[in-house]
Amino acid sequence: MTLRGCVLNRVGCLLVVLAVFGLGVVTPSAAETVCPTTTRVFTVDAKTGHLGEIRRCFTGDSWQLRPMGEVDSADWRTYSKVFGAYDGDAAILYAVTASGELWWRRQTASGATLGAPVRVGDTVDWRHDVVFVASPGYLELGDFGGPVRTFRHEGWSSGGTVVSEDSVLLTIFHGPAITAVTGAGNALGNWDGVEYRVWRQSGGTHDDVWYASGKLPAGVSGVTGDGTELYGVESGGVVLLEQTLSLCRIANRHDWRVSARAPGRFSRVVVPVRANADVRPSMAPTPQMDPRLLRACTGGNGPDLDPWEWQ
Repeated sequence: MTLRGCVLNRVGCLLVVLAVFGLGVVTPSAAETVCPTTTRVFTVDAKTGHLGEIRRCFTGDSWQLRPMGEVDSADWRTYSKVFGAYDGDAAILYAVTASGELWWRRQTASGATLGAPVRVGDTVDWRHDVVFVASPGYLELGDFGGPVRTFRHEGWSSGGTVVSEDSVLLTIFHGPAITAVTGAGNALGNWDGVEYRVWRQSGGTHDDVWYASGKLPAGVSGVTGDGTELYGVESGGVVLLEQTLSLCRIANRHDWRVSARAPGRFSRVVVPVRANADVRPSMAPTPQMDPRLLRACTGGNGPDLDPWEWQ
């Protein structure tokens, strides 16, 4: 069992340790799985647009992605953005329509069908390049050259309809779309086959600074996740992506690799945010590091892209 496998499968690790010390415990066979109901993502079928659920399972020393069936028969291909957050075992999903409406749905538990839709923030036009949940209860939206604004969603777990504007996440945003904010205080985004960690910088014409954090596998698109692991879509299905750990806080230059697949034809994968609820999101300044380690972390070039390159 790998170190990462031990971290993610504590029960299996304990059994292995007991066996090593001769305490007579038999380790689980490769056929046995640990499959928490909380580790799940959602997919949009490329042909029908129906929303399905995929559960991530640990089997022996590797991951599996198991399709668990359909949870909604609406056509989710019509939405420009779909994102969400966890509320314990429940999942909250948001969808942005072509006309700029934001709709909320709740799945009470893994495998359950979605509850009735509720329109959220009807005074806001949600058609923007950047629209996502930064942490449960907070929504972000913005565009290139402007601010990334934060909205508090009152009653986010129960279907409240009111949002109120909070402090901005970024004052002047000059990058391609970001999809998440991590507990470390950096945002995540990907562009042209590379995943990036995005930090706040002071001064200059914008306050987002981008550092390459690993190439994505060829043919994988629609990548999203929390930065520890990512999910994306390829021609043959949905993939789980992992990356070798690194001491670099600013970025991790190891390439991402596919560690599990769920076969099928999908147009989108949706990964709800698992974070402390009702905690206002914020972005941290670029971490201070020893210059020698900094050169190793960034390839010696500092930030990897001038934002104007992606216009």
